[in-house]
Amino acid sequence: MATSVWMKQNVLIKTVVTQQFKDSYLKELDGAHTGAKQNLERLKSSLSQVILRGGVGGQYDDLVKAQLQDEKAKQEQMVMDLEAKKAEVSKLELGSVYIQGALEGTVEVKVGDNLFQKIGSTSVLVQDGIILSID
Repeated sequence: MATSVWMKQNVLIKTVVTQQFKDSYLKELDGAHTGAKQNLERLKSSLSQVILRGGVGGQYDDLVKAQLQDEKAKQEQMVMDLEAKKAEVSKLELGSVYIQGALEGTVEVKVGDNLFQKIGSTSVLVQDGIILSID
C-alpha cells in the first residue's frame, strides 16, 4: 500500500510590477497582438476568396466558409482581448502586485496530511524573474 501520491496543484504567479516587467510584458503582448492581426487579415482574405468563388464547390465551400467565419470571430476576440490586456498593463503602478496567471504544479501528499492544505491555493511572488516568496 502506498504511503504517498503526487497530485496536481495550481500555483498562482504574482508579480511585483517594475518598469522592466511592464516593458517586457508589453513587448510580449505587442508580438501576440501583431500575430493575431496578421492571422485575422489572412482569414479575411481566405474568406473573401471563398465568397468570390460563389458556390463553385457547393457544400464544401459552405463548410469552409463557416469554419473561416468561426476562426475569424475567434481571432477578432483575441485581438480585442490583447488590446484590453495591453491597456491594463500600461496602467499598472510600479511596486504594485499583478496576478500574472496560474501554472500547474504537483505536490506530494502523504497519509496524515491535510489534503485541502496541501492542494489548496499556493502562490509565488516574483520580481523581475526572481522568486521573493512562496505562500
